[in-house]
Amino acid sequence: MVYKLVQVGLGAHGMGIAENVIISSTDFSLVGLVDIDSGRVKQCAEALRVPPEGCFTDYEEAFKNLDVDAVFIAVISPLHYAICKSALNYGLHVMIEKPFTVTMEQAKELTALAKMKNLKITVNQNYRFFPTVLTAKNALDCNLLGKPLFANTQFFFCHDGKTYQRKMENYMLMEMAVHHIDMIRYLFSSNVISVSGKTWNVPESGYVGDPNVQASYELENGISTFYIGSLLSKGHVTPWEGSWRIQCENGSIHIDDMGQGHGVYVVNDHGASSKLALLQPEQESVDAVLADFAAAIREDRDSSTSGNDNLYTMAALIATSTSSKIHSPVLLASLLQ
Repeated sequence: MVYKLVQVGLGAHGMGIAENVIISSTDFSLVGLVDIDSGRVKQCAEALRVPPEGCFTDYEEAFKNLDVDAVFIAVISPLHYAICKSALNYGLHVMIEKPFTVTMEQAKELTALAKMKNLKITVNQNYRFFPTVLTAKNALDCNLLGKPLFANTQFFFCHDGKTYQRKMENYMLMEMAVHHIDMIRYLFSSNVISVSGKTWNVPESGYVGDPNVQASYELENGISTFYIGSLLSKGHVTPWEGSWRIQCENGSIHIDDMGQGHGVYVVNDHGASSKLALLQPEQESVDAVLADFAAAIREDRDSSTSGNDNLYTMAALIATSTSSKIHSPVLLASLLQ
């Protein structure tokens, strides 16, 4: 079955996904577009071959008038909650950009609403489906170097944020660390149970929210993971998925460039390193998220990056911010109740 889809949000990122992912999907037919800029809607509709009757500047009007099964929400994150709630109330399945929402209360409300209406929410945590991440997880799952003991990951980039990002409370956490914290949960197949974190800013940053994060995450399976990330770092930058060292019993697994280009490396207990051949899945990144979204609808199940699953990533983000404010570790159980 091919599902009819409307997309809300046609900025550079959203349009890129529409052009490069959605219109080539065998699971979805793009029949509607929404953006507050009428000129942008018209321009994108011509490029995507969406008829004029499928073009709107008001998402409520689109949901009310279009015969569609699902929506892809690619607007700025402070607007996620309102649009997702409206879509669910109109009976639509939802694929939404990260962060799912900007508060834990919003995320809980939306997942409860989707459950009540038997609708699916998928969050676009596409880093789980990068070949490097899939390869590193396979090495861990195959016990290639024994039991994982702890991990360290770093992310550095200098980002000229958009206007809304400059005003966000938890800028780095919600807009970038959300990927890396979700990767932690995915790689180790375990949820975070406690966080000790610090976020900070500098006077000349131009951001209201903190662009720097340092945190320690304790997982249910006993593994400790240590993270530092910055969206205000000039100089050497890391790949989008970060640079990782996963310490195991008999060596270490790395997502990095260790002399033979960016990829996944293993270093055994004698110090000998080798670069692993990357797994090449049939679909990766956003293509894989979209396909999983369709399968979740078809099979009446949660997708691997469902709203329910993403509550655990959201809780870790909020707990990091809270820990920084109170200068004390935070247990996630209270946030997830």
